[in-house]
Amino acid sequence: MTYCANTRFKGASPALQVCDATSGSVRLAWQSPRPDSALSEADQALLQLRRDEALHELFRRLFLRTTEQYLKGELDERGQLRRHGGRG
Repeated sequence: MTYCANTRFKGASPALQVCDATSGSVRLAWQSPRPDSALSEADQALLQLRRDEALHELFRRLFLRTTEQYLKGELDERGQLRRHGGRG
């Protein structure tokens, strides 16, 4: 499965959008949240670490899923899913 990553800035906040290159459907949309001034600096740092961990886990799972599809022969030479019942 091939993905396209679009990045941009909304003001000072970075944003990321990961789309399926074949269908164009959005698989992940993320924008850096605004800091909450009510949280302590330590709580903000912990929250950011948790967000980073979640994003890392998502990409790890995408990688593992794509690898599984490749090893099972579900992907063609371009990295696209093979169609069932026809030429891939």
